[in-house]
Amino acid sequence: MNTSTKTLTLGSRFGQLYRPLIRNLALLVLGTVAIAGATLIYFDERLVESLSGRLMEKSTHTTEQKLKRLFDSASDGLRVALRQIDRLDLTDETDRKALYGVLAPFLEGYDFLDSINLADDRGNEFVIIKQTEGTLVRHADVDEPGMAHWQRYVDGTVVEEWRRQHDRSPLERPWYQGAAQAQPGAMFWTSPYKFLTTKEPGISVATRQKVPAGDRERVMAFNIALTEISAYTTRLRPTENGMIVIFGSEGETLGVPPDPRFADEADILSAVLTPVPSLGIPIVGEGFAAWERRGRAEGSFLFQSADRTPWWASLSSIDLGDGAKVWDMTLIPESDFLGALSRLRNLTLAGIGVVGLLVAGAILAISMRAIRRQMQAAIDQAERELGQYHLREKIGSGGNGAVYRARHALLRRPTAIKLMNPEFAGSEAARQRFEHEVQITSGLSHPNTIAIYDYGQTPDGTLYYAMELLNGSTLEQLVRITGPLPAGRVIHILAQIAGSLAEAHGKGLIHRDIKPSNAILCERGGLFDVVKVLDFGLVKEMAQVAGDLTHANVLIGTPLFMAPETISEPGRASPQSDLYALGAVGYFLLTARNVFDGGSAVEICAKHLNDPPTPPSERSGLPIADDLEQLILQCLAKDPADRPLSAGALRDQLLACNDADRWSQDDARHWWQTSSTAFTHPEGGAEGELLTKTELLVDFDHRALTETASRMPG
Repeated sequence: MNTSTKTLTLGSRFGQLYRPLIRNLALLVLGTVAIAGATLIYFDERLVESLSGRLMEKSTHTTEQKLKRLFDSASDGLRVALRQIDRLDLTDETDRKALYGVLAPFLEGYDFLDSINLADDRGNEFVIIKQTEGTLVRHADVDEPGMAHWQRYVDGTVVEEWRRQHDRSPLERPWYQGAAQAQPGAMFWTSPYKFLTTKEPGISVATRQKVPAGDRERVMAFNIALTEISAYTTRLRPTENGMIVIFGSEGETLGVPPDPRFADEADILSAVLTPVPSLGIPIVGEGFAAWERRGRAEGSFLFQSADRTPWWASLSSIDLGDGAKVWDMTLIPESDFLGALSRLRNLTLAGIGVVGLLVAGAILAISMRAIRRQMQAAIDQAERELGQYHLREKIGSGGNGAVYRARHALLRRPTAIKLMNPEFAGSEAARQRFEHEVQITSGLSHPNTIAIYDYGQTPDGTLYYAMELLNGSTLEQLVRITGPLPAGRVIHILAQIAGSLAEAHGKGLIHRDIKPSNAILCERGGLFDVVKVLDFGLVKEMAQVAGDLTHANVLIGTPLFMAPETISEPGRASPQSDLYALGAVGYFLLTARNVFDGGSAVEICAKHLNDPPTPPSERSGLPIADDLEQLILQCLAKDPADRPLSAGALRDQLLACNDADRWSQDDARHWWQTSSTAFTHPEGGAEGELLTKTELLVDFDHRALTETASRMPG
């Protein structure tokens, strides 16, 4: 009787537990059906018009931003180039060779550049022209009227020279005349025209500056080939049948749309600079005419083609100054939107169905787990059941020194020894740079800054210093192998680096090269995930005067992590410049991607100057807490005044983030016990080998010791 009663009681309890589950699943089905019905109504064709307008504006905005980046990159590159040739005289033969060395990387780094002109107000001119193989250089001297000297460079070497007559003064060129009338330093954009030297259609941006000696002036121009704009527009279709046309203020074509008649470059060249209605594409001419009838206003509108097909047009412009504008026109047939909206509706319905199934599965799994737990509890209740080092091996080498694994003869302490390259032993500048690095680092005592044990020189005069040998991984190597790090661990790492910087800044020092390869994650004294900041070789003292060892007037640092102010005005480096770099490191740790990438150092620097960073969560597709993401973006602000007040303040803000307590010493210990074998290869109980090779080379060994290398933009 007791067994029967117990079975009935448990069966009744089982039924009571399953009734809420059935009710919840029924409500979920009804809710999914209701959402699907609302979706069908929402995507009714009555919304096509409003949605089409938004999509058109988005497409036009994308093209506008692409063009704006192109024009901004040209202007910024021109400013950087002017600063780099500030002391060079185009009438001096030695300086003309230097001009080639400075300007050639800009020509190679910007795909859209056709050529670069430099002319003074006497008519002396220097021109560098891009070619398929090599580079042409032409200079004309007013002391030799009517004659120009030509040189062909291949791989930086002159392979051919000749002289040729010319009869056109640079003072008559549109770029010179426009810049000469503008304010010094202001950017002047010409109307589209054909370049005198290459006969290519293009547009020029020019600015003027004072000649280094005397009261004379000169003008430099970057000449942009319009074929690059057409290369973009002919490849781009915003929809299956849509197209984009770029044109100037007078309606002259700057970028042709995708069409079989523009299949090769010769066809494109013949079409560029012709009036848009004369391109021979009916819908383009009709859209242009409809825009003119509407008063040439920006925005989107619907019009009908000659065969009464509805088309959408959207136009926007970029103001280049002095009334010059570049327009982009996007044309899309309305039928493309109907198809896209139908696909979007079907995808949305499918998504709703998948979400419904996932939610149903989650409810079922959670409910079944709860039911089993409660049933087991019921059964359990029923049943009542309840100076002197021995160098051991070379672990790395670079431009100015080599690093060795070593052991102190008496202390038997593992040590890393850095020996200055013997070929620099006779260079006073190299010795001072090496000593500067040691003196700066040894004056810092923060536990997150690498410790210097000793310093001296060998009998032959070679300098060396001893530092702690670290068993761990650079942050760069860690992320390259494991991918993005969890937010709690990122906060733990960044807070330690901020602490190291706080001490340095408090002593009037700016690191200027904070980056993932200059920070080691290691185990020290039983503590795991300890960060050590390296490479104080580029440190600038805030009270230094011009001409110091770190070249205050020269671009210094690693382009991927340089603050905008250190690019535009190197002398403006400040503690906030280090915080920008630390923000870029945090961005890399969270996303495994750099803030900005590019094909050259010049392109990356231009993005640091102009482009807003994409939020880390959008870049990685991973959820990132808003407080941490906003703090990273604050560090990456273009204006130093918008960044955290100090490294100490940044550390406090990091530790106040919601995820700050989500990475503990237990988490770090577990990671090192289970994952560190991917980074370390212990040998006979010695410190890890592979990581030491990475971390101690850092970028001490990639620093060029000549002024020329320091000044190269790329």
